[in-house]
Amino acid sequence: MGARAGCENAHGDGAPAAAGRSTVSRAPSLALLMAVSGLSVLSLNMFLPALAVIARDFGVSYATASWAISGYLAVTAGLQLLLGPVSDRVGRRPIVLFAVAAFTVLSVICAVAESFAVFLTARLLQGVVIAGSTMALAAVRDTEEPRAAARRISWVAMGMAIGPMVGPMIGGVLDEAFGWRSIFWALAGAGAILTGLVGLSWRETNFARSASFSAQFRSYPALVTSPVFWSFSGVIITGVGCFFVFISGAPLVAERVLEINSAQLGLAIGIITMGFFVGNGVSGRVAERVGLGRMVLVGRVIQLAAITLNLALLAAGFFNPLTFFGLMALVGFGNGIANPSAHAGLMSVDPKLAGSAAGLSGALVLAFGALFTAISARLLEGGAPATTLLVTLLVISIAGVGTAYAAFKLSRT
Repeated sequence: MGARAGCENAHGDGAPAAAGRSTVSRAPSLALLMAVSGLSVLSLNMFLPALAVIARDFGVSYATASWAISGYLAVTAGLQLLLGPVSDRVGRRPIVLFAVAAFTVLSVICAVAESFAVFLTARLLQGVVIAGSTMALAAVRDTEEPRAAARRISWVAMGMAIGPMVGPMIGGVLDEAFGWRSIFWALAGAGAILTGLVGLSWRETNFARSASFSAQFRSYPALVTSPVFWSFSGVIITGVGCFFVFISGAPLVAERVLEINSAQLGLAIGIITMGFFVGNGVSGRVAERVGLGRMVLVGRVIQLAAITLNLALLAAGFFNPLTFFGLMALVGFGNGIANPSAHAGLMSVDPKLAGSAAGLSGALVLAFGALFTAISARLLEGGAPATTLLVTLLVISIAGVGTAYAAFKLSRT
C-alpha cells in the first residue's frame, strides 16, 4: 500500500480499510482496555517512592537500583517492536493474556526476591505488560474507523493518565505501611485480576491476519516508507518528548529558580498530568467530528503557544510557579488533544499492520524520549536552567507543529 492509500485510509470517510472488519460490538469493553493500559503505567512508577529503600535493602547504590527504571524502559521499547508484529499474525487476545499472566508471576518474584540480581531480572521482564497498552490501541483500530478510533483511544488514554497521578501515592503509602515488597504484591494482585478478566471477556479483534510471518513482513515497506506513518509518529514523539524533557529539567528549575520543595513539585507535576487527562476528555468528544489531521495540528499549536508564552514571561521577568506549571499544564492539554488522533492515524496506513504500527511507534517514542532527555540534561549543566529548558521545549514544539502540519496535509482531514 502506497502513501496515497495510507492517506485515504487515514481519512476515515470511505469504506472499511480491510475486508471483514469487525464491528465495534466485538471490541473489548472500554473499562478493560483502560485497565490493561493503565497497568503498564502503574508498573513503571508505583514503586518509585521506595527505590531508595530497595537499594538499601539489597545493598546496592541508588544508581544501580535505578536500572529498575531505565532498564525497564529499554526492555519495553524492544518488546513493542516484537509483540506488535506477533499480534498482527496470531491475534491480540493471546498476546495480552500472556502478558498480564507473565506480569503477575514476575511481580510475585519481585516481591519474594532475596538478591538484587533476581529482583532486577524479574523487574526488567515485567516490561512485557507494555503489551497491554499496545494491544489496546490495536484492538481499537481493529474495530473502529480512524476518526471513531481517535475518540475511543482518547477514553483509553484518560485511564492511562490516572496511573502517573495515583501510582506513586499508592506506592508510597504501601511502602510506609507494609514495606516495599507490598507494592509488588499489590501489582501481582492487580495482574491476577486482569488475567481473569482478559481470559473471560477479551474477544479477539484481529480478523485480517496474514497467512504467515513472511507474508506479513513483505507488506512492511508500506508501513515504514509511508509519510503518513512518520508524520503521525512525529506528532507523538515531539509531544511525549516534551514531557520527558520537562520531567528531567523541572526538578532543577524548581530548586534553583522557583525555590519550591519536592512535595510542591510532585503536586505541580500531577496538575500537568491532569491537563493531559482533560485534553483526552475533550478529544473523546470532538475528534470524530473534527478529524485526525485537524486534531493533531490544533494540539501541537496549543503546545507551541503555551511554551512560547512561558518563555516570553521568563524574558519579561514575570516567572513564578503558577505561570510556569500552569502553562505546562496547557502543554499537557495539547498532548491530550493531539495524541489519540495521531495514534489512530499511524495505525491506519495498513490496518493489517495496526499492531506493528503501534509497537514501532511506541518504541520510537521511548527511544527519542531517552535521546531528548540525555541532550537536555547535558544542556542544563551549562546554567540558566529555566531558559535552557524552555528553549529546548520550544525547539521540539516547533518540530511538533511541522510534523502535525504534514499529518494534516497527508491525511486530508
